[in-house]
Amino acid sequence: MWINLEHCWRCPTRAAIDALALRFNLRNTRDMQDWEYEVADAKRIDEFLAAYESGELNDDERFTLMETLLESCCDAEMYDKAFLSSDVWKKILALLEQNIALHIYTVWYWSDTEQAEEDISDSFVITPCIRTILLRQQQRFSLPVKNPEGIDA
Repeated sequence: MWINLEHCWRCPTRAAIDALALRFNLRNTRDMQDWEYEVADAKRIDEFLAAYESGELNDDERFTLMETLLESCCDAEMYDKAFLSSDVWKKILALLEQNIALHIYTVWYWSDTEQAEEDISDSFVITPCIRTILLRQQQRFSLPVKNPEGIDA
């Protein structure tokens, strides 16, 4: 069911982290292993979303900010069990899909495809929603299948 999209791997760049930290006045030290998740803040989702939509960010900054937004959404759902029904969440899902070429690795990661579909109790709270996007989009990003002679099928 799931296509391995590891080849679409992407990670935040130092330049994007530095720019976003400055823009949002976020903590930024070189010992932060997963900066984009460490600075997530459910109370700042609207602010992060407005910046994402502003047209002022480059692709690396939008990629990194989306990671922060998704982690912030996980936190928001812990505080407000209705968050995943909100218009803000629907807008974030729409942005993921509209910008799928930029965010396919993000969608694949948050889909937690290592967890079986029937038991995602150990997955992220947003995994079921993100998986619907992955199901619609994964084929576009799959590698060509080679036949035994090494020719693309």
